[in-house]
Amino acid sequence: MKGWTLDDSARVWVHVANRRMTKDEACKVQLHLDQFVAGWQAHGAALTAQALVVNGWMVVLAVDERPQQPTGCSIDASVSALKQIASLHPSMVDLDVFDRMAVLHRPTSDTPWRRTPLSTFWAQRKAGLVDDAEQVFDTTVSTLGELKTRGVVPMGTSWHAEMW
Repeated sequence: MKGWTLDDSARVWVHVANRRMTKDEACKVQLHLDQFVAGWQAHGAALTAQALVVNGWMVVLAVDERPQQPTGCSIDASVSALKQIASLHPSMVDLDVFDRMAVLHRPTSDTPWRRTPLSTFWAQRKAGLVDDAEQVFDTTVSTLGELKTRGVVPMGTSWHAEMW
């Protein structure tokens, strides 16, 4: 995961889009998020934060909690900023980063990412179409360090495998 300037201890929130963003859409989202994090505050104190669009599929927000921790209100503000994505451009009205009932995966690092509904993913697993080597994106990571080291893992070593 390139482009991060925050410490690995920074807290992260990972949101997977319901579809891959075009390059133009990803640029619009990145600009929107850059503007948001530049003014993101918790009880009037600036948050040391960063946001990145990753691979056109994910939106990741990160906050260095050492100088100032985010609060409920500041987290609510981030949710509001993410909801505004759909209104940035008419082509993005269907873009949703809040549906957690899907898996972002790919057979190998040389193949494109796919987003598959959880029920379909499990059916594919049961049918032998998804094996332990399938790469999955773990959206449950909580720090930037975890995102960098285990954001993408083989299915067999992820929480997804525990479902079987």
